[in-house]
Amino acid sequence: MVDPRSDVPAWKQLAALMRARIESGEWAPGSLLPPQQRIGHEHGVGKATVEQAVRSLRAEGLIDLERGIGLRVREPIERKRVAVPRGSVVRSRMPTPEERADLGIPEGVPVMVVIVGGRERGPYPADRVDLTVS
Repeated sequence: MVDPRSDVPAWKQLAALMRARIESGEWAPGSLLPPQQRIGHEHGVGKATVEQAVRSLRAEGLIDLERGIGLRVREPIERKRVAVPRGSVVRSRMPTPEERADLGIPEGVPVMVVIVGGRERGPYPADRVDLTVS
């Protein structure tokens, strides 16, 4: 239950509770989450709080919104390691619609771009690539 007297914002508390249910397997990969209204009722919070918690979990890549269906727990994705040279600059940004389509990136997931000697490499989907210094 969300504690209204806590110094932690209600949406962050709710996101942590929802994340715990996903990580424990209670909400398994591929499963639909309960409707947002039910989540709000269960935790004693309003619509805006639930929406902010959902936005946070989507940004983390834990859940996807399927229009007309609901919120679904994402399947685990195998991560790929990409070596980047020392001195590279790595920038994070949201993908363009074309990049999202080309790379199969769900909404809310950023990309990383590596800049080496003034030239860009990437973009790399942040939810499935680990950049390592070579």
